[in-house]
Amino acid sequence: MPKVSFVMPVKNGEKFIKNTISSLLNQTFSDLEIVAVNDHSEDNTLNILKEIAKQDERLKVLNMEDKTGIAAGRNLGTQNANGEIILPTDADDPCYPERATISIEELEKNKADVFYANLMRVYSDTGKKVLRHFQPYDKEMLRYINFIGHGASAFYKKVYDTAGPYDESILIGEDYDFFLTAEESGFKFTSKNIPVSQYTMHPGQTTGVVNDAEKIKKRQLWNKKVREKHSIYNVDPEYVRKNGTPEVVDFYVNSNYEIWFGQESIPTK
Repeated sequence: MPKVSFVMPVKNGEKFIKNTISSLLNQTFSDLEIVAVNDHSEDNTLNILKEIAKQDERLKVLNMEDKTGIAAGRNLGTQNANGEIILPTDADDPCYPERATISIEELEKNKADVFYANLMRVYSDTGKKVLRHFQPYDKEMLRYINFIGHGASAFYKKVYDTAGPYDESILIGEDYDFFLTAEESGFKFTSKNIPVSQYTMHPGQTTGVVNDAEKIKKRQLWNKKVREKHSIYNVDPEYVRKNGTPEVVDFYVNSNYEIWFGQESIPTK
């Protein structure tokens, strides 16, 4: 049984899938498997995956049949993963060579169940690199904002068995919902501010949008649904201002206040 499983849903990823798979196969830690879940791709993604799998048996390829969507893909992949530790991976975000090694070391050293590191934002149009905002774990703050980078996280399979599956009815924020459930289930979190994956920023991306009313409204809708599910009716921006790192305060409060603290983002009893 492999120590870790990278779980990676992909849809129409022919332009980037080889690079991402290569980054996983070339980890400094080799006792791993990659579970790639093809979500009805209409390009050459499936053929590329099959060809790589012929060359390296650590790649397992699954096809979604009666479902679609990122949460469904994560569920199918995680449920079929054999690793003790799960590393969620986005198909267009290659990982740095020591992601698995760092994740294992931090989980074991801190006797934790869930670990997250940081991401390096890479802007596809310019190539510019900017370290993502980072927040050391804060249980209270997690109920106000989703500061955990899912593509930089790792957790024991037992966490998924308790806190999962990912809620397939949530189209944006299925990872936030999952981590909130893990916290509510009593699992221990630990973190380290070191980039372990690339976070590819595309023009028009929803994350971080500050001037697109339609996308802001969509993010508010899903934040509200996740919070309602977890009975989060009081959201305190002042707690974030007081306890957040400067970059977290700038991102969530100064730049994206309406997304996280606007009236449309908070459910009422």
